[in-house]
Amino acid sequence: QKDFCIEELNTNERETELKNRDKDETQAKIDTLSNEIEQLTNEIDTLKAEIQSLQTNLKRAGEDREQENKDFQETVADQRATVKLLEKTLDVLKGFYNKKHKGA
Repeated sequence: QKDFCIEELNTNERETELKNRDKDETQAKIDTLSNEIEQLTNEIDTLKAEIQSLQTNLKRAGEDREQENKDFQETVADQRATVKLLEKTLDVLKGFYNKKHKGA
């Protein structure tokens, strides 16, 4: 009877030690995974902020391009008007000098 009790006690202590070791390993794994979750959550938040910033920059770039295109179109229209004005001026001068040349 005594030997049985000692054997059962030893078996119980070994099993308890193994279970405690398993518990410690599981807790360590939980701690590691919790840290990874926290780190990844922070990275996600950082990436979300970067995405928001990039979207804002993209919107501004689009607005800038739109304004630059408008300015360019105005410049082209001004240049075309200048060309037409210069052509008319050239025609007037040609007419003037042709009359002068014929009249001389």
